[in-house]
Parts: sequence; C-alpha cells; structure tokens
Amino acid sequence: MNTGSLWAQTSDVTHMGEEYRAAHPSHTAVTEWIAALHPGAPFEMLDCGVISGVTYRHLLTAGLEVDYTGIDIGEGAITDCRRLYPEARWQQMSITDLAFRDGSFDVVNCRHVLEHLPYYETAVRELFRVARRTVVICMFQVPEESEVLLRRETANGYIWLNRYAAGPFEALLHSLSESVEVIDVPADHRRNQIYLCTKRSA
Repeated sequence: MNTGSLWAQTSDVTHMGEEYRAAHPSHTAVTEWIAALHPGAPFEMLDCGVISGVTYRHLLTAGLEVDYTGIDIGEGAITDCRRLYPEARWQQMSITDLAFRDGSFDVVNCRHVLEHLPYYETAVRELFRVARRTVVICMFQVPEESEVLLRRETANGYIWLNRYAAGPFEALLHSLSESVEVIDVPADHRRNQIYLCTKRSA
C-alpha cells in the first residue's frame, strides 16, 4: 500500500485558510527554538507537509539563514510553493519513503502530517533517519491516553484524522532521541503539541 496516496488531497486535510494557519502560535514556538539552536549560523532543513510554504515564510521573517527543502505529497501544494518561493527546493514526496541519505539535514520538521497517515511509525523513523541532530514534530490531534484511528470519506477518496495514544508514540520518540522536550501550545482555534527531539548519536 502506498500510504502517501492516502494524504494526497491537501485541500481536504484542512479547512483553514493560509492566514489562519500562519497565525497559529505553534509556528512562533518552533521558529524560536530553531533560532536558538542555530543563532546567526546557516543550517539545512527538511520541512515535511508544506501546505503553502507557511513554515518557510516564518523562518524567512525571523531572519534565519536556512538552506530549505520542503516536501509534500500533494502536487498542487508543491506547484504553489515553487511559484511563491522559487529560491527554495520543493519536491513531491511521501514522508514514509524519503529520498534522502541518512543524516542529510540539521533539522527535520514535520507539522500536521502524522495524523493523516494510516499510522505513524514508518514516517517517524524516516524523519529520524534523514536528520543529523534535530527532529521537530507538531501535532494538531494531540496524543492522549486512548487511541482513535478515524478514516473520513471525502469527495476525492478518504483521509485519516488520527489521535494516537501518547504512551507508545512518546516511547518511540524517546527510543530514537537523547532528549525529548514537549511543548503544549494552547490556541483559540486548535491546541497543538510540539515534540522537540535531539536525535540519539549512532
């Protein structure tokens, strides 16, 4: 099964407009954390699930020297980002099969993607594989004690809107990380939770 195809219709994944998404305080939290890791120094970043380039725009606004690559399974999202930000690299690709060598990026960022896959483990292991040191995962379906795997039918097929059990999910992150910092981001339109992971040395 090609799990990436289950998340192909970006317009179905979220009803929020670009400005609505861009204003979420979780963007600021992630940008500030990355800026503290790379103060005044260039770094390479892979961004998974680009939508309309919102994360890239936040990094530019913060003045960060980022060598940026963004991926998305949706062809439309990649086309839009190439038009808006031609200086960055944009590739249509599944998060469960990343076409990069081990340790290719200083920072690997994954925002609002894992919830739309049939399950998370393959994707999480791919994020850590291609990261040198830092993996950032932002969830809008905040993991809780119980797990709910929900497949929603749409006009274009179906998407997943999963809420994962916190225990097994966080155990996987800790098995791959030297440290995991969890930031809870309350917001009027949707609470987010951010996992800031320092990859375990080989």
